[in-house]
Amino acid sequence: MKLGIFNRFLLPLALVSVIPLAMAADNDIENHPGYVDFSVIRAIANIEPNVEISLKTPLLNMITNLIRSEDTEAADFISKLMRVTVNVFESAAIDVDEIAGSMANIAEDLDNQGWERVVRVRETQEHVDIYFRLSDDSEIIHGIAIMVAEPGETVMVNIVGDISTDDLSALGRRFDIDELVEIDANIQ
Repeated sequence: MKLGIFNRFLLPLALVSVIPLAMAADNDIENHPGYVDFSVIRAIANIEPNVEISLKTPLLNMITNLIRSEDTEAADFISKLMRVTVNVFESAAIDVDEIAGSMANIAEDLDNQGWERVVRVRETQEHVDIYFRLSDDSEIIHGIAIMVAEPGETVMVNIVGDISTDDLSALGRRFDIDELVEIDANIQ
């Protein structure tokens, strides 16, 4: 009989109490300076992504704990991430020019919000933008936004967190990416 009361009253009450907390966490991430809303691109693509990765804080924390004993530098890097989102749309039906136009609007918004454009490619049918959102003192990267549109494929990536140049250099050393190792040397 006690289990019946739990299932009928307490469990639904507990679930209803947790839902606002989960929604608040999503709202918090949307207010983070490193967050980018790519929903307009998803709407234009008008198809489900072929690849969709959404790693939120709880899962990133679990990954951090799982790898800490094997790779402390990578674990320290991942522990500073709040969300990693990757969407890949593959379809010949996607209008590259329409996607590129929306990317240009998003890029303009990012420019107006203080993001730093680090890569821009404009070729006949290829459009690439990569942005970093830096802290006011340029010591922390709050977000990375990557937008790629080419015939048959559109890719949107948003990495949200508080990443230092030391973290990027450590990641570069770990995975032998000289360009990331050099970031720390160039800033100093």
